[in-house]
Amino acid sequence: MLSPMAKLWQPADGQGLHALVEEYTVGEDYRIDGEHMLPYDLQASEAHAEMLHAIKVLTAEELATLKKALHEIELLWRTGEFKVTRSMEDGHTAIEQFITEKYGDVGKKIHTGRSRNDQSLTMVLLYALYQTREVKELADKLAIAIDAKVERHQDVPMPGYTHMQRAMPATVGMWLGAFGAGYKDAAHMVSSVIFLLDQNPLGSAAGFGINGLQLQRETTTKLLGFARTQENPMYCGLSRGMFENAALQAMSLCMVLSSRFATDMMMFTQQETGFFALSDRYVTGSSIMPQKKNYDLFEIMRANGRFSGPCRCRFKRPSLDLGVATTEITKTQRRLSWRLATSAPKHFGCFWKWFQIYR
Repeated sequence: MLSPMAKLWQPADGQGLHALVEEYTVGEDYRIDGEHMLPYDLQASEAHAEMLHAIKVLTAEELATLKKALHEIELLWRTGEFKVTRSMEDGHTAIEQFITEKYGDVGKKIHTGRSRNDQSLTMVLLYALYQTREVKELADKLAIAIDAKVERHQDVPMPGYTHMQRAMPATVGMWLGAFGAGYKDAAHMVSSVIFLLDQNPLGSAAGFGINGLQLQRETTTKLLGFARTQENPMYCGLSRGMFENAALQAMSLCMVLSSRFATDMMMFTQQETGFFALSDRYVTGSSIMPQKKNYDLFEIMRANGRFSGPCRCRFKRPSLDLGVATTEITKTQRRLSWRLATSAPKHFGCFWKWFQIYR
């Protein structure tokens, strides 16, 4: 366990933050860094250290020490031995504290030319790119899987419904094909937002860049695999929340489609309709009514679709400040929104092998 340490923003002779203030302002966000975000922070830190060495702020020996320490932290994190505590506030502080305590002032030197602002922005963008690329891949695979089912059951007749009532003759192929087309469009939307996210804010510091230190921002852009550098440092801060909102908006189409499909399946798997069924591996039952099949998968999928909307709306409430507009949302809320957005295509895609159609 790391010993208590002054916050990165506190003077060395500071009195320390009052415990109640710390508890209220930090909340549970430190857990998000410790449980999910740390690998992306470590990745950005290593790229920043490489850049500092390139501009001769770090010696070769210091760079080697920092890379060793960062890899050590990642290994400890993956084995559950590296913890981020509330007193640290975030993963950024936890990383710097570990390196400083074990390897000396080189742990402080890695902070040269950056702020927790651009550190956090970079970490979140790397995470967002990973998530959106995964959703894009899942949406593509899901569209292919649906097309295969459509081809096999193209002409199987089924009623088409409006207002929960039978309306016109349709086919299974028409019904399923609607969702397949939807997921193809969803994949296109996610591709567009990946282009938006794919720019590097590292080096923008607290939103005004660094005067007197010629950072090589293109170096970290290349090392981190970003397509381009986010040039205007003030825009880096302005885009906080805006980029996440755009990503969630794009991924929300997957959630809407999955929620709608879940609603249809809850109706079409009833005994009164009996159009479709899933294998027993994908349904639950009742301890007192053994004849029942409970399609909990679809109930939760439908509920998540309805719940994700209010979560996403939190990103649309800007907090106006002098010169910039940021979004008032905690890391905990952000993580919940991302988890809901990515869960739909994962769970929607898991049961297609066992999807049964009754003619």
